[in-house]
Amino acid sequence: MRGVSTVLVEHSTLFREGLGQLLANTDFIVTTMVSRAEDIEAGNALEPQLIIVGAKYNDRDLVNNIRMLRDRFGDSRFVVLADQYCFEQVHATFRLSVRGYLMKNINFSTLIKSLELIMLGENIFPSAILTHRPDERDLDIESDDDIVSVLPSTSNSPCTLSSREAEILQCLVRGQANKIIARNLNIVEATVKVHIKAILRKIRVQNRTQAAIWAVNHQNSVPRIVYASGAAYKSNGAYMAS
Repeated sequence: MRGVSTVLVEHSTLFREGLGQLLANTDFIVTTMVSRAEDIEAGNALEPQLIIVGAKYNDRDLVNNIRMLRDRFGDSRFVVLADQYCFEQVHATFRLSVRGYLMKNINFSTLIKSLELIMLGENIFPSAILTHRPDERDLDIESDDDIVSVLPSTSNSPCTLSSREAEILQCLVRGQANKIIARNLNIVEATVKVHIKAILRKIRVQNRTQAAIWAVNHQNSVPRIVYASGAAYKSNGAYMAS
């Protein structure tokens, strides 16, 4: 991999210039550095291969910035570098086909490896990104040991999830701990763990974080469960996931 044209969009001048200097010694060639998406002059440069967008916590402009950049540079790959992770922000960036959501406190060598994998077609996110919800901050939330979760971009074969597995997968997307899932679904925690192991095996991922990210990436393939009076219903047989 050589000569990846890169654009940096970052509100902090110090961080932006520092990252630009660090990337100067890598295969990622920074062609443009700006504080806002609208600061990129029209026709100023060829379409970049990679666009790195800095994000503040609860950054209300992040989605608009990415949409603006996506409209102009539809073939570029996007990565968000966030001050700290925010579930709603992650979910929004997934919908905009962002390839990576990384923390600014990431080790530089890990950052470069992550960017390289993204350019090779992988989707990369921090391991704890979907294991914590603000309303559950005081609970014993499970977390993964790996620093970065790497998900294959495609799956070659379909798998079938039971209705209960589909329920639990949605709970993982919401970042719920096993004890919370068990309480909400009125089952014991040991049963939740068995279902999660089955889900991981069926969709071919290694941990609950990867399963949650997989589910968000495959929203169009997994039918939503409609809840009514605490029950879950499905209209067309088994839940299918590609």
